Amino acid sequence: MDFLDELESMAQVAVQQPFESNEPGNDDISRWQSLFGYTYSQAAQKIQEHRSDLSRVLVTESHWEIVRAEKEAQGYNKEAYEHSCTLTTCITPTPQKRSTRATKPSIYLLKLEGPLSNVTQVKSAAGSLETPPELRGTDDSGEPTTFCKINSEDKEKILDYLSRQGSRFQPTFVRYSKAEKDLSVVSAYPSLGIDTTMPQHRPVSTEDLKLCPAPNQFPVWYFFYGTLADPAVIKRLLGCEPSYRPASLTRGALKTWGGKYKALVDAFDDRAEVQGHAFLVQSQEEEDSLQLYETDKYDVVRCEIHMDDQRIRGLTFRFIGDVDL
Repeated sequence: MDFLDELESMAQVAVQQPFESNEPGNDDISRWQSLFGYTYSQAAQKIQEHRSDLSRVLVTESHWEIVRAEKEAQGYNKEAYEHSCTLTTCITPTPQKRSTRATKPSIYLLKLEGPLSNVTQVKSAAGSLETPPELRGTDDSGEPTTFCKINSEDKEKILDYLSRQGSRFQPTFVRYSKAEKDLSVVSAYPSLGIDTTMPQHRPVSTEDLKLCPAPNQFPVWYFFYGTLADPAVIKRLLGCEPSYRPASLTRGALKTWGGKYKALVDAFDDRAEVQGHAFLVQSQEEEDSLQLYETDKYDVVRCEIHMDDQRIRGLTFRFIGDVDL
């Protein structure tokens, strides 16, 4: 589409824009929650963005009349259908990327309310053998509430259960995105750029294991790169003025993902070096904040941090998604 075509398309959207406030109503928010799996706040934001976007996909009245009966039976109105067309056009192959490792299954927090007001009801709806763990937090209005943690498979089963029951209840799912930390107590796994199953990397004595940070060891040195090397980010996350030390590590390489974010990946080469900063994480609470900031696109791995003339066993965040070439 050239520039003039783009302007014409935007003009058509402006002309056909309904005379309504960008502030969405509860019915529209519930519709988008049901159709697209958004939380209440996400749905409200997406509707506002859709209504103010003059370059969005435009569904003509003639096209809508053709598909209207089918789409309304599925719960769509014209606005929601336009949004679904936008999502479809965004799903295109991206051959410029290569895969590093498969990401972990998505985890969600389900607000306990309505017909899913306790973990026993959630367990039954998901057909699960295990009772989901319960967590306490706050909802969008800041009120205390209770959630339980479920995976993406359980989420789909719960939605299917509610549909089969003919329920109009819209459950609130919140994406729980946290960098995983799963340090072995019997080996150096996981370590940046090292296959710890190989004989040369296996511990030969209990003393070797002491070189690796223990799973719950604090304080512990972390190697930071990218946004975590920005003092303003650390101050916002941890509420303190960061004290960095210039540092480097080997067996890693910096790539990018999403066209702009730095991603540390395995290099499996002791000559590969990355420059950054070392930061001493003081507590589990600080580490939790960092893990939530990095999201489940990363995991925590052991590494050797070089500071001045010292070599210290520490931790860093390794990217586990798809990186740009």
